[in-house]
Amino acid sequence: MLQALLCITVVSAGIAGCATKPPGIADTTPLHPTAVIERQIVNNGIKGVFPSEANDKHFVRPDMRRDHTTFKGTGTYSGFLIGTRSSTTIWRIDRNLQWSLDTEKSEYRECPLKGCVEPSQKPPIQNATAKPLEAQHESGCTMSIASNHFTVKPTGQKRSINGFDTDEYQIAWVINLRDKASRNTTSTLNIDVWTTPLTAAMRETLDIEERYEMAFSGATSDMSKPQILPAEAAKLISAYLANSLNASARSAFFDAGKQMGKIRGYPISIQLTWDMDGNACAPKEPKAKDGSNSNTSIPTSASGMVSGLAGMFTKKKTDEAIKAAEREPIFSFTSEVKSLKIEPLHDSVFNVPSSYRLVTQP
Repeated sequence: MLQALLCITVVSAGIAGCATKPPGIADTTPLHPTAVIERQIVNNGIKGVFPSEANDKHFVRPDMRRDHTTFKGTGTYSGFLIGTRSSTTIWRIDRNLQWSLDTEKSEYRECPLKGCVEPSQKPPIQNATAKPLEAQHESGCTMSIASNHFTVKPTGQKRSINGFDTDEYQIAWVINLRDKASRNTTSTLNIDVWTTPLTAAMRETLDIEERYEMAFSGATSDMSKPQILPAEAAKLISAYLANSLNASARSAFFDAGKQMGKIRGYPISIQLTWDMDGNACAPKEPKAKDGSNSNTSIPTSASGMVSGLAGMFTKKKTDEAIKAAEREPIFSFTSEVKSLKIEPLHDSVFNVPSSYRLVTQP
């Protein structure tokens, strides 16, 4: 149960203020109990590259859901390149439909419940966020898991977060990775989880969300396995390691440990940091003309990636900036529940406004 709760799906989503009735016109559609869950996600990016912040609001009934996300780049470069965006999606299990709303253009796309089938050939996206950073590694080299150590312990620390009284648990997940040349790399994942005891009202809210998820899985045959990691965090880590792990290692890397049963309560805050240290599958440095190793190869360290990206914007790279990058973990991520409740909402929340224009799939 807790593993499913920790799997925080960060999807394109809808806001309560996105009522589907024009201003000044009374909403006469029926009111029904609706689970309303708000979360904030802070993603510090891979080595500080393209940090972002997202605010999600989910409206859920047993057979329908509306999500709204406001997403913005928070770094100097990502703020300029990404800016602030919002997206809204409605899933209607009762109608086997999914609607994606463009609130700025008053347009929407209609797809089957599981989503539209995108064209097989799409032109490459020409922007700096199109492809996440990947670890530089020796071509054709993959790592397997040599050892896997997973611990969960309560710290006894207590804290009030957004009105929830919480207790802290610390998770440490240390994985030793090894390549065929017996070179080793240690992956260290630290997670601080702050949980709150489930009240009757919270159980009722989460029960609606769980009923929806079960209905969606049944309608779409999507039996996704819950992960220990929040979905967005897992996606970025997976992309970073895309070509570095063999198939069995990729599967085992994201499997939840049995010790998760030690955690009691519902997670209100999840703070995650991840780093790797070692030389497994490290790329070979090319030889210079004089036979020595060249220092002009593709950057393999955090400082190389960060300074290389910064080079798109400025020619000056300071030693202080490089050293600061080297001190950072590869990735850090925070997810926090802002509110969790049931509200009576109009049915119009789960419908496309009549003024919106249907657009065809590109």
